Amino acid sequence: MTFKRVCLIFLIACSCSSHGQTSIKTMFYNLLNYDNSLESQSRTTYLKTILEDIKPDLIMVCELKNETASNYLFTNAVLPYNANFKAADFKYSQSPATSLLQMIYYNNNKLELEANEVIPTGIRDINHYTFKIKTSEISNTPIKIEVFVTHLKASRGTINMDKRLASVSNFTRELDRLPANSNVLFAGDFNFYTSNEDGFQEIIAPTNSIQIVDPINRLCPTFPEDGKDYYGDDYNSTYFWNNSSFADVHSQSTRSSSLTDGAGGGMDDRFDFIMMSKNLKEDSNLYYKTDTYKAFGNNGNCYNSYVSNNSCNGSFSQAVRNALYFFSDHLPIVMELETPQNTLTTVNNQLSIVNSNIATNYLTLQLAKNNSNKELVVYNQLGQEFIHKKTKKDKITLKTKELPKGIYYLKTKNSKPIKFIKI
Repeated sequence: MTFKRVCLIFLIACSCSSHGQTSIKTMFYNLLNYDNSLESQSRTTYLKTILEDIKPDLIMVCELKNETASNYLFTNAVLPYNANFKAADFKYSQSPATSLLQMIYYNNNKLELEANEVIPTGIRDINHYTFKIKTSEISNTPIKIEVFVTHLKASRGTINMDKRLASVSNFTRELDRLPANSNVLFAGDFNFYTSNEDGFQEIIAPTNSIQIVDPINRLCPTFPEDGKDYYGDDYNSTYFWNNSSFADVHSQSTRSSSLTDGAGGGMDDRFDFIMMSKNLKEDSNLYYKTDTYKAFGNNGNCYNSYVSNNSCNGSFSQAVRNALYFFSDHLPIVMELETPQNTLTTVNNQLSIVNSNIATNYLTLQLAKNNSNKELVVYNQLGQEFIHKKTKKDKITLKTKELPKGIYYLKTKNSKPIKFIKI
């Protein structure tokens, strides 16, 4: 065996071992009354900028008006960001509030949508999606994620707090229907002003059949048992998210004053969440990746100001914060899950498999448009070259019919090897 071939095998082995883990980046975003109007469509380019910076695998949204709006957003923001994405079937409301809906888009190279249902409440639906991660063990030991997306009733006052509690109770009852070891995400614009509110306490109650937790455990101090009405005359911001100690997790409002739509007032509320089942902090098969939960765009120095303020600089760039400012009055919430299992299709910036990496007669490949070195090479596990092909196209069909059965690696000059199986 030549020195060149030994080096090639070593590089492939190192590349594959370094990518043995699979990360699923999740994102929740309030789209701010996104419909099929020219105003919403004009904001869509900002969403594309945001997605390209976040690079999510699972996009959960609320405040979507209708299916036409969803289709426009998917075609003009999601697919240009990542052509491997799919949209769930759109579900119209089964609850009284019909104009603000939830939706989900997902990376089909990493996730398979198994179920999609609606849970009606007295206000707005809770949408429930069941995903399987497309790992190499998907047939024998599938890893599932139960994803719930909602938008709870807004505003202060006892009546609105009771409505939030009633909606949340529908969610916690759904937990009783799931296996006790289920991996659960519960995302949405919750509109809680404090974690002391009964609705929030219902979510995190240790008596739930599946315990739900805040991944970053940034809860408000508990109300003292002193007989005071902290929601009314005895209000004290210490016990609410609306104070500077929570400046780094505030998600609303991105604006000091409202634009044509949405709220002003600056960054001072933690309304948006991705909650998760407690087992995702404890399980070794699928787990929360520490320190990945973020109010995306919040540099922690923008309390009561607008997100694009030059003085709010930091790790999130000015260009991204400008896009966030113009697209919505909320920030996206992001967090990552990780599994030690590898996905069947490994995506990188230069090359991806569109159909499936279990091949019989052909593979459909997507190459980066900015890749000037469109030279494809297929090797087996011994580093032996089987296919060498040059192309000027961004998407091609690679014939694999004549390949012997086995495991192969596909790469371009600038990409990491992608494994596929010929059967």
